[in-house]
Amino acid sequence: MNPAVHQPRRKPFALLFLLLCVFAVDARSQEKLNTPATPQIPSAASEPATKQRLTPKDRKEVFEKVWREIHDRYYDASYNGVDWNEVHQRYEPLVEATKNDLEFYALMSQMTSELHDAHTRFNSPQQWKNFRRQQGVTVGFSVDDLDGKTAVTNVIPGTDAARQGIEPGMVVLRVDDTPVAERIAEIEKKRQPSSSERATRWIIYNRLLAGPPDTPVKVALQRGDGSVLVVSVRRQIYSEAPEVTTHVLPSGNVYIRFDGFQHPITKEFRQALQKFHEAPGLIVDLRRNGGGDLAVLLPIAGYFYGKKTLFAKDSTRTGKPLSSYVGLFKLPLQLYVGRPGEQIYSGPVVILVNAHSASSSEVFAAGMQDTLRAKVIGSQSCGCVLGIAKPRVMKGGGVLEMSEVLWFSPKGRKLEGTGIIPDKIVVPSVVDLQRRRDPVLAEADKSLMRTAVLESKEAANRGGRSDPR
Repeated sequence: MNPAVHQPRRKPFALLFLLLCVFAVDARSQEKLNTPATPQIPSAASEPATKQRLTPKDRKEVFEKVWREIHDRYYDASYNGVDWNEVHQRYEPLVEATKNDLEFYALMSQMTSELHDAHTRFNSPQQWKNFRRQQGVTVGFSVDDLDGKTAVTNVIPGTDAARQGIEPGMVVLRVDDTPVAERIAEIEKKRQPSSSERATRWIIYNRLLAGPPDTPVKVALQRGDGSVLVVSVRRQIYSEAPEVTTHVLPSGNVYIRFDGFQHPITKEFRQALQKFHEAPGLIVDLRRNGGGDLAVLLPIAGYFYGKKTLFAKDSTRTGKPLSSYVGLFKLPLQLYVGRPGEQIYSGPVVILVNAHSASSSEVFAAGMQDTLRAKVIGSQSCGCVLGIAKPRVMKGGGVLEMSEVLWFSPKGRKLEGTGIIPDKIVVPSVVDLQRRRDPVLAEADKSLMRTAVLESKEAANRGGRSDPR
């Protein structure tokens, strides 16, 4: 049985969040797109009108508190090379010019994005409410840059997009009658660089189709045969709550996927491992896993180890363990997983990652890779690997999330910016999507089969040497 370091028993970890690094098609990514040199008051059109909770004086006080929290507690004393005092000077008159709460919240989101950090952000009350409910807004499909084209990479079953015939591998030509290249170029001019080029691209491509719920977007897409599909799809609210899915491949290896380190994934993942603990090989798919709670990550990692094992390192601005809630709890600078007798799965493991594997999923993949517990296959991960100690609720209900922890692999690799470099790079093409092929999964399956053959030969050789005959 795998060494589940049942860290949920240790309440400090339940209080530290590696919050979901999501730039999904929702309002959380909408207000991050003005240039640092000439900040402007962003449009608040992406949220419904709400009752004003803040007076001009309140907005000024919240601005000062947000700026001060980052000034005093941000993980990097150099603020990622940003002159934080100069930021204060530029934004102070803009705050005074805001006419309502939504303009103000958008401005605060823009200001925090100047740090080029995917985890530091300001949420309006409505955004935070949606996040806590694990809800987002979607057009029903996601897109990315494949082979130099804006291609549909995934379609959510049951959405308007799925009903209207949008399929993976289709190439987006136009959005609301604007050529997609022009639309992307417009967003790029305004964007703030994030933790990595991959994170920035994530923001851009989600912005491409973003908008309020129950609003339409017209898209023109090209099929693999060259024909064009033009449809109007409605954005809708959907649940972002993760779940564990599994199936057995023809090889006998087991595929397991979950898209966030959030409760109740710990229990579901443990049950899946217990069910398939004798599988010849295991593939863990983190390609859509945006991260989550450290209290979920640690026990899941522990299921793969039979002894105490260094799994991750972290650092803080002070160089000391991070204390939360007036010093009652501390996050150690080295995190261990594994206990004798508690390992659930001891067979070979392959982890799948791509640019949408972020935050906790990167910590998990790095720990498994550095300890030689798993091979990693796919493409370079997001590089969005900072820790949020606690959300800071402001007057009026807005919430500041701020990075206070920098994460490293067990061997000391800095993960922010770089992310995970797979042991073998495999990138799907547009044709792969059109033909419903998953070359990353196929390579992982082959890798496990090769491992099984080698282990079988080694076992036979050991048996031959020890045979008294």
